[in-house]
Amino acid sequence: RMLFDRRPVLTQICDKLRVRDYVTRRVGDRILIPLLWTGDSIDAIPYDILPDKFVIKANHGCGYNIIVDDKAHMDSKQTTFLLNRWLNENFCQDKYLGIAWGYKNIKPTLMVECFVEQNGKAPVDYKFYCFDGRVEVCSLHFDRYADHQTKAVGRNFEPTALGRLSSQPVPEWPRPANYEEMVWVAETLAHEFDFIRVDLYSVANKVYFGELTPY
Repeated sequence: RMLFDRRPVLTQICDKLRVRDYVTRRVGDRILIPLLWTGDSIDAIPYDILPDKFVIKANHGCGYNIIVDDKAHMDSKQTTFLLNRWLNENFCQDKYLGIAWGYKNIKPTLMVECFVEQNGKAPVDYKFYCFDGRVEVCSLHFDRYADHQTKAVGRNFEPTALGRLSSQPVPEWPRPANYEEMVWVAETLAHEFDFIRVDLYSVANKVYFGELTPY
């Protein structure tokens, strides 16, 4: 895939904005995190009308996100610096030896989404590893932006080994009540791929879409 797969669908699903259309066509828009604003100018971000908590993203790479949990104390200078840097990067060409081709032809765009929180923090991130459209393993990521911890479970939420994820001390975490729905969403989104990772959240018994990761 890294060397030879140049299907247009990879560009669409790597684009954090256009992937929303992909998700809507397959499972509906009910799992999308509400979008507050999009644009290509940092100066146009409407901070004055945004809520106290939100997430700023750039659509054309990985890790291009800023969680604002208190607008009144946001570091505006650092935020502008990061957004400027990201907008001037081509994630494919500037990272990882150019192997993530899906990001190469994405038009850089800024996005502001609602901050979906769990106990005042970013929610647990469920990363479903899907092979030929079937969930085989899921890694759970706790407190990703502070004291990051992970654990791995199998398709039916049973403990399993997944490399380094299996040896870390992690909190006990119950199987979500809507876990079967999460598996259905992951497998529906993964249907046309031999492998893909589908990232989801479960907050107040509601499934939210995170991203599709083909690399």
